[in-house]
Amino acid sequence: MGMTSRRMLRVGAHGRFTVGGLTLLVISCLAMEDGLSGATADEPAQSSPGASSFHFPTVRSEHRHARELLANALRYIAQENRLFDPASGYPFEGWNQDPARGLHMRSFTQLTAIGHGLEVLANVAAGTAETPYLSRDQALATLSRMVKNLRKDQQDPWLSATSLLGNFLDLALVDRRGPLAYEVEKDRIIEGFGPDKGEALWKALVAKGWILPRRNGREADLHRTAEYGWDHFDGPLAPFRDEATKQKVLDILDRRVVMVVFVDNANLSSAVAKAIGALLGPGIKNRPGVAELRQELERFLDAQREGYSRLYDAAAGQFYFGWDATKNRLFGWEDPHGQWVTGHVDYLVNEFRGPATFIVTRFGLPLDAIRNLGFKMKPYRLRQGREVTVLAPWEGSAFQALGFEVSMTERDSPSWRRLLEAVVDVEIDYSTRRKLPGFLSEAYTGVGDEYTGRIGIPEITVATRPRITDAASLYSLGAAYSVAPEPVERFLAENWPVISRMLTDHGPWEGFNTTRQQVIQFQTSAHTFSLILGLLGTSSDHMKRYLDSKGLSAKLEDVFRPGEAVDLFSPRAQVFAWDDKGVSIQSKRGDGTFHVKADRISNPGIAFVSTSPDGLNLSGGLLSLRYRSAVPMDQAIITLKPVGNPSIVARLIPTEIFTHFADTRGDEQEIQVPLPATPGLARTKEVVITFGPGSKGRPIDLAITGLRITPIAAAEAPQTQGPAGRQAGP
Repeated sequence: MGMTSRRMLRVGAHGRFTVGGLTLLVISCLAMEDGLSGATADEPAQSSPGASSFHFPTVRSEHRHARELLANALRYIAQENRLFDPASGYPFEGWNQDPARGLHMRSFTQLTAIGHGLEVLANVAAGTAETPYLSRDQALATLSRMVKNLRKDQQDPWLSATSLLGNFLDLALVDRRGPLAYEVEKDRIIEGFGPDKGEALWKALVAKGWILPRRNGREADLHRTAEYGWDHFDGPLAPFRDEATKQKVLDILDRRVVMVVFVDNANLSSAVAKAIGALLGPGIKNRPGVAELRQELERFLDAQREGYSRLYDAAAGQFYFGWDATKNRLFGWEDPHGQWVTGHVDYLVNEFRGPATFIVTRFGLPLDAIRNLGFKMKPYRLRQGREVTVLAPWEGSAFQALGFEVSMTERDSPSWRRLLEAVVDVEIDYSTRRKLPGFLSEAYTGVGDEYTGRIGIPEITVATRPRITDAASLYSLGAAYSVAPEPVERFLAENWPVISRMLTDHGPWEGFNTTRQQVIQFQTSAHTFSLILGLLGTSSDHMKRYLDSKGLSAKLEDVFRPGEAVDLFSPRAQVFAWDDKGVSIQSKRGDGTFHVKADRISNPGIAFVSTSPDGLNLSGGLLSLRYRSAVPMDQAIITLKPVGNPSIVARLIPTEIFTHFADTRGDEQEIQVPLPATPGLARTKEVVITFGPGSKGRPIDLAITGLRITPIAAAEAPQTQGPAGRQAGP
């Protein structure tokens, strides 16, 4: 019996991949018939053990709701819930196991879940998350089993390629295997059955609905439903129901594949590093067997070097999205001319930002892989009227903006701290306005078994399709808490009457659908573990401990190194304006000002261009633009263009800040935007201001009276108390 994952590889604007740790290739796995299923609707939480049974030294004792949510989430790993596969030690994909409904989440696992599970177990073993549901010794034993099998599986050609594991592992078989194929080529059917019978069989498979043709009928996606398989060679397939033909058909359709995805391997690798960091802690470092366990984890990372080098595209300066090892073909899509186009990891505001940074740091790969990640920033007006500009996730998901965890010491960077806190402000503001008891993030929606990435805040989303705004999930509250503990604790307290309905004896459900006023009765391991790790807030400290042990901390500091103060009215930059289609535009540069005026505009722009061949370093700075405008400009775009090969730069996602100019009525106003500390801004050639299509045909009378980028000093950034500063709990 088969199942289809709801985590799908999506192709976004301009044919680019938009990725998520849980948005992966459609795969199918055999199901286990162990009969485990989810609890009933609105199942109340079981009574929790007394407070003395827990010890969360990194979570403030006065944060009652964060501690109670964390305590309930740790029920997920309770031994009686059998969450970890006894053979491999790997966590199952999730809780729901109901074959009658087509739910087989205890049949398989995926790499992000393995990595997060590894981290959670390491925290329990190290004593940073003491729980009555799993002892430190039990956690260490499961962790040891998991590490042993990771080392074994990364050398198994049925499961990995160049020591990078395939994305999904089937746990339903005696021997672990990769997932079932998700597509089939017509040539394989023709070769197997001959031209006449093969052609008839292909048409019958289409008519039966088992395959969905594409590429002019040369290939097809497999569609496995309850009516798929050995017992369902009926209707159009009745002529092919003899046992020999059935066996041959299913051998072709149900072959095993190895699909190596960069993002989830990076999630796993960075989790391995954080687990090592946890196992270097003072309470665990010298326990018997722990040094050997750390060595095995380090060997696991060492073996991955060749695989990551293979996934780096030197010509593009980016990582490939993934590699189909079965077909020996990079992931991609076919363009309108029938040419195969490979996909790259190319956008900064995504959950892989931290893990990709780790891969570059750990394996000494070119910093271009981070430098060439474009990004967008969008404004959002909070309830009290203050407008903030935040990094815009492609799909609008909270976990894309915050990450599954905040683990690459971003909180030590003043600009990143300010930007992450702004995201939390926006998420809380939007959820409070809409009475959402959680954040909008890729998840199950509560509509059947729908899982989608189209859940997010419309105002800060890059993708143009409508967003789902009524399915609030809990897991991103973990990462948010690690950024801004006090606001998240207040949010939890205000929403506790609804959140408490999601708590069960196996941890919290996914979230709550406000339209249906129903709990979303799904649990995935990656989400639940992410909630645990975020509330604990230990990830960044553990990563730092690991990097220190490897002498790599200075390399990470290079990624977040801030730039210098820049005045774009100084001799270091030239400034000019233009408009196209023969529209006359007047511009004048004065002492610290640049004035642009026209009665009617078509497609105007103002460019500040660095006179240095190396450009200007704007990384981690506060962009301050002062202006006077006689007319409102409802949409303006500030584009930051890098130095570089024009052919490469043209392929990158543009780095753009969306803003607007008000009618200042003769006064001066200022736009302030904190910029992320990232190497992509370290060599900026041009700062270009353009205007949206709504301005076409309208007048412009705009004076730029100042354009500076100033490094954000630690004292200027809003202070966030990270894990090290949290008051120890009981």
